Amino acid sequence: MPDISLFGTLNTGLLGIYASKLAMNVVAHNIANANTPGFSRQRPELLTMPPIPISSLTQPSIPLQIGTGVYVRDIKRVRDAFLDIQFRQTNNKYNYWDTITANLHFVEQLVAEPSEAGIRYLFDSLWSGIEEVITDPTNTAAKRGLVSRAEELVQHIQDLYMRLEQLRVDLDNEIAQRTQQINAMVKRLADINAKVRTAVSLRYTPNDLLDERDRILDELSDLADIYYYEDNAGQITLRMGNQIVLTGQDVVELRALERPFGKGFKEIFAGNSKVVFNDGKLKSLFDLRDEILVKYMNRLDEFVLSLTDEFNLIHQDGFNGDGSVTGLKFFNDISAERIEDSKLYRLAGAKRVENGPIKFISGMSDRKDFSDITTKPFIEKGAIVFFDGTEKIFAARVNPYDKVEDFQNTLLSISDRWFDLKVGAHGDGGYRLYFESNQNLRNTLALDFNGNMFNTMGFATKNVDVFVIDRKDFKVSSGSYKIAVNGKEEILNITAATTLEDLANQLNAHFGSDIKAFVHDDKLLIIPTKANEFDLKNIKLSDSGGLFTQANIHKETYKALDTSRETLENIVGRSQAFSIRIGATEIRIDPTKTTLRDLAKMINEANTGIIADVTPHGKFVLRGSRSLDFELKKVIQGPEALWTALGFIDPDGNPLNDWDEGFVFVNPFEPPKDQRMRYIKADALFIDKQVPKEPYRFVEKFAVNSTIKSNPETLAVDIGYTEENSNWDAKVFKPSGRANTGIVELLSALRNKKVLNDGLESFNEYLGSVVAELGVESETAMKIKSNTDLMKKEIDGERERVKGVSLDEEMANMIKYQQAFNAAARVMTAVDDMISRVIDKLGLVGR
Repeated sequence: MPDISLFGTLNTGLLGIYASKLAMNVVAHNIANANTPGFSRQRPELLTMPPIPISSLTQPSIPLQIGTGVYVRDIKRVRDAFLDIQFRQTNNKYNYWDTITANLHFVEQLVAEPSEAGIRYLFDSLWSGIEEVITDPTNTAAKRGLVSRAEELVQHIQDLYMRLEQLRVDLDNEIAQRTQQINAMVKRLADINAKVRTAVSLRYTPNDLLDERDRILDELSDLADIYYYEDNAGQITLRMGNQIVLTGQDVVELRALERPFGKGFKEIFAGNSKVVFNDGKLKSLFDLRDEILVKYMNRLDEFVLSLTDEFNLIHQDGFNGDGSVTGLKFFNDISAERIEDSKLYRLAGAKRVENGPIKFISGMSDRKDFSDITTKPFIEKGAIVFFDGTEKIFAARVNPYDKVEDFQNTLLSISDRWFDLKVGAHGDGGYRLYFESNQNLRNTLALDFNGNMFNTMGFATKNVDVFVIDRKDFKVSSGSYKIAVNGKEEILNITAATTLEDLANQLNAHFGSDIKAFVHDDKLLIIPTKANEFDLKNIKLSDSGGLFTQANIHKETYKALDTSRETLENIVGRSQAFSIRIGATEIRIDPTKTTLRDLAKMINEANTGIIADVTPHGKFVLRGSRSLDFELKKVIQGPEALWTALGFIDPDGNPLNDWDEGFVFVNPFEPPKDQRMRYIKADALFIDKQVPKEPYRFVEKFAVNSTIKSNPETLAVDIGYTEENSNWDAKVFKPSGRANTGIVELLSALRNKKVLNDGLESFNEYLGSVVAELGVESETAMKIKSNTDLMKKEIDGERERVKGVSLDEEMANMIKYQQAFNAAARVMTAVDDMISRVIDKLGLVGR
């Protein structure tokens, strides 16, 4: 025990040697592990020994304390726990975005945009094939080319889809491997916990074990978000995600188990509890497998679903070149295989409700009187020409102060009408001016020689070109003249006595199926018939004999009544307003103003998630949008008569009088089996329900119809025409000929039709937006990864500055402790000499 004797001083020097020697060992350990991953530099904690209180011989009344040397209380790690926490949190994020970036880059390579192997190139190629068929509808090679290009697009989409699915499988396998890796590290932490507990109980610091523990925690932070705390025994409790996996030496092993849905992909469980990761590589693997890749697969599914449905709805209404095949779908059916597991995606009316007969044409509406109509009578030039060439003169003097009843009485006084110009109630109130006819007004050409008669009365008009010969210019030499109309040649005989009326009669006798000629106001007018759509562009007139040239035939443009606007009044036979309700949204409809396409627009603008459409061939369509998971799952109410007229359902009772607005047309809560029976008359498409965290898998059913594939001549090109019976109902669809390309033209128009992404994007725009979305997402991930990497390196650099070994510093410490060791040894040598002097020399008398 140290005291004030020489031996006590000798002990003090000895303690200095021991302390310096131990400090040198620490320096040597630091230098040896300068490059060891995870090593934290160590420092000896030197403290003075307890002093000895004594009284001085020279000053016995003043107490003194004599130092007794030094000792090493502990060897401490130099480490900042706060920097460790920051590093591991940043490391979580870095590894998350690093994995996302790498996989998105791989997906970009699969998409291969822009290139000739990309999906957009093949899509454009398909539409080029459609244009080639339009150019030459009788060319079998063009049809075969179209089918081949469609197959190429199908194969590319399916290959891309399969590769994305294989990537999901690879990610799932990595999840299982990472689970085993985590278990091994957690078991190692449990072993370290046991050893640390022993060390702490023996009151020494297990620095190297703690370094190993921190290294493992760093590695775990690569994989998942980790949270831990240390107890008084030095053991840590570790939580990964939302589950505790280590408490002291007790390990809760993670298990990767197949989930009970989907394709057997795995979820991670700790015991019986599912582990939810919030960051790290595992979080990114789950996000990629269940969200990001599924999102892009769903984008392909949506594209395929819409393309297949739109193509099939149009194609099945056409005829092939020789008119022998109709009702054939271009792509295979993608409807659900099991009724019980299906959902209603789309309803289409069973009949064409547009391009039907028009009985009513509305003019002015919402009127209490007619005070803004001109007082000038229309008798001056107000001739209306019916398509058969018969003139009917319309004249009605309008008093601006007339009440409705007075004006109506004036109209009824006009005799010999091919129409009824009526005043009646409409909508939710007010009066309207409208034409009503017992013939189909669609087949009517009503010219307005006054120039503003129809416009003044509020009717829509259009410009019509006609051939005109003025009476003053009809100075033609006598003789026989060869005239051809649309390839049909006839001889017209002209004499000095031939009048314009005689010429009109000859033209009608020879070419009555193509043109109608009549004289009005000293002018001979030649007008195409309804068969030529009243359009001079459809008439090829040949005057090889010079008859018309001598007569100075020329074109003139007249205003004509626009009879193409088919309001709902013509479809449902009702002028009073009514409402439909989609969910909680009410849509008020005035059938005298609203067309079928107006109705579709009103439904779409209501933003209920239900997308309405009218096919180019006149069928009303309702679809569930992406926001409704492609399901008609909103309650739709409205008059039964409306849904019956649109061809969705069979009448229940007398639908013509059933305008109860509370009738439930679509009930999403009905079982699919009952829905199928309800819409058995309609063209209903039921699709498979989506499995949670799985793509829709429409692409897996995507294929060109085998009949078209094996025989491209069955490709529909001709839209045909409709024969009407006496009740104006559609009776028969008939082919119109090999040169008719109506169906292919409608298919071509699909390219820019906005049917995807809740009706906001066309097919062309949609593919571009998917590629752009992938590019932006990949670029964003790369930027976040780069920023996180900089932050991680900054924190790790600061952490290394604290815990890392500096060889310069250790060399300085080595010299310091070496000199201290030498000095302590010199003290012991001096004390040894003093003791020798006392023992050997003191007490001897000279001899």
